Amino acid sequence: MTRMIAGLLLTLATVDVASAKMMSEKERMRAQAEHLCYGDVQKLCSADIPDEGRIAACMKTHRARLSPGCRKVLDSGMK
Repeated sequence: MTRMIAGLLLTLATVDVASAKMMSEKERMRAQAEHLCYGDVQKLCSADIPDEGRIAACMKTHRARLSPGCRKVLDSGMK
């Protein structure tokens, strides 16, 4: 899972502007959440990797301890 996330972050860093515009809003939100929440997942929910459902539940449980950027992107996607 760590390699997958690192690979995704590397891929996102090299995506050109045209490709980024082609991403759906859902894909963009997911990529942003993965980028902003990587450290929080590693610190707070590493035991739940690679189960995305368990990670999401863990992140909700630890919402108050999330970094501001992670909390903001998760809150905007939870509405």
